Amino acid sequence: MTATASTRPRPSAATLAALRGLQEILDTQAEGYRRLLVTIDRQRDAIRNAELASVPEIAEVQQKIVGRLQMLDERREAAGRELATAMGIDPDSSVSTIAAVLPIAAADRLEVRAAELRELVERSRREQSLLKSAGEALARHMAGIVQSVTGALSGTGVYGRRGRLREGAPLVAGIDLTS
Repeated sequence: MTATASTRPRPSAATLAALRGLQEILDTQAEGYRRLLVTIDRQRDAIRNAELASVPEIAEVQQKIVGRLQMLDERREAAGRELATAMGIDPDSSVSTIAAVLPIAAADRLEVRAAELRELVERSRREQSLLKSAGEALARHMAGIVQSVTGALSGTGVYGRRGRLREGAPLVAGIDLTS
């Protein structure tokens, strides 16, 4: 049974401090996911524009952001346990359970922050998955081009057991792709 506004007790100072700490972590995580989405957009543009030299740099930035988000996630879980304990409820309570016993205004703010974070996490996962698929498609395309060029230049025109053109004698060649 959910407490109503009239039956929800006024939070203690410890509860308010723990609540502020959890809200700050949620806000920081949301900002981190926004930054991650920006790097995903940068990486997508780099792949789209064939600026492949910048992809490793962007991936390194993404790894740093993800590492920080993982640390924040651990802190968020600890802050949630601390808040639940301060409120006298199960330390493993969900944000919704915690919000159900907070004053309505505080509960609403907490639920809005948690919902925003969930949406950003889901959007980041979706965008990252699309980007991974695009990168894999580009890699397959480039491998096909290399195979076609190798086959044309080797002169064999014969497919081997693995469905690839057999290579003839080693051929040294260069192609200028900048013009």
